[in-house]
Amino acid sequence: MSTAEAYRGYDTIRAQALELFVNKGFGQVSMRELARHVGLAPGSLYNHFPSKQALLYDLIEEIYEELYLLVQPARQGSAQVRSLSNLIVAHLCLHRRCPHGFRLALHGFVYLDDAQQQRIVYKRKLYESAFIAAVFNDTPQAKDTGSVAAHAITQFLNCLPDWLDDRHLNDETCVFLVERLIRGALRECLCSCLHEKNSSKPCEKASTA
Repeated sequence: MSTAEAYRGYDTIRAQALELFVNKGFGQVSMRELARHVGLAPGSLYNHFPSKQALLYDLIEEIYEELYLLVQPARQGSAQVRSLSNLIVAHLCLHRRCPHGFRLALHGFVYLDDAQQQRIVYKRKLYESAFIAAVFNDTPQAKDTGSVAAHAITQFLNCLPDWLDDRHLNDETCVFLVERLIRGALRECLCSCLHEKNSSKPCEKASTA
């Protein structure tokens, strides 16, 4: 078997496993059933993945790596601010390309062990920081607002398919609506941060008097 054929086989196993995990639930799928679903003997499946949990981690990790790449500048070292609407469109396109991956990342995280969860949280934070930096171009706003809002906003973006499924909106309307919601959240977080800083100044002076 050629290297290209081996990779195709590996990708097929991953795609079929992802579909089974999402449709049936990770906790309800045994390694034997998974092997049968992808057309392999259980022993052969272990040659690809040491455990069902290792496969789950691999699938979830891929989503966060895709998301991290998604929010990077088009050119390495570019200082250009990314348009929020362009980032939203990019998220929607990625959702359409791998909808099962996002659902597995959302519902499968609890089945990972502690070490795997810590690695996924680290990758998720890298993506969230890159998203805020892309929107604000590493201005002071990014530091204040990002620490408060990044997780909530990116979680919202990554749940968009479920949120929009029954609303039958075209892409232009979706982007307009989502951008207004996100900008409103960012504005409120920024105002809260500024208010908190301003209200703390008298206390600081009093404490040093």
